[in-house]
Amino acid sequence: MSVLQKFIYIWPEGATPISFPNWILALTQSEQDEFRLADIRQKEFRKQVVDQGNLQVTDDGYIWKDKDALTTNKPTDPTWQIYWQRWIDETGVQFTIEQMEI
Repeated sequence: MSVLQKFIYIWPEGATPISFPNWILALTQSEQDEFRLADIRQKEFRKQVVDQGNLQVTDDGYIWKDKDALTTNKPTDPTWQIYWQRWIDETGVQFTIEQMEI
């Protein structure tokens, strides 16, 4: 059975939401350049999993082929992860993943 992962973002009360891509644009040029390279690697990791038939990327989130594919997941670029965590820490957004079998 396939598994849908929905990504949920909850902003702190009174905060002005800023998307991850827009937050990146507010960084220094050298940080943007570093992130851009990490993002290319991150998207290539995702593409490999998609090409293997284990993942579909949809407007609703990720659809994994089955629980094993979800458990295996995909690699994450460590530099990309640093920027992602920094965005979460600096904006205060609460990020959670909701999973359901479909």
